[in-house]
Amino acid sequence: MHDKGLSGSRLMVSNPEANVAYGVVSLSDGTQVKATTVTVPGTTYRAWAAPIPNGRTITTVDQYDTHHHRLSHDTYWR
Repeated sequence: MHDKGLSGSRLMVSNPEANVAYGVVSLSDGTQVKATTVTVPGTTYRAWAAPIPNGRTITTVDQYDTHHHRLSHDTYWR
């Protein structure tokens, strides 16, 4: 992501650390989007991606391990 923009639908894509099982993106309207970490087919690249609807912004991004322990809490998006 290079821009926090509001126009159009966007994707929040993360290249997580090895122990991250999923990410949760909190949006400006209070909803949360959960995205599971996967290995991109044909690569060793791990990622998760969450859709960001038109007109909404990200407020926080949290990442969790397989035991649901929060590993990171990013508020840069506010």
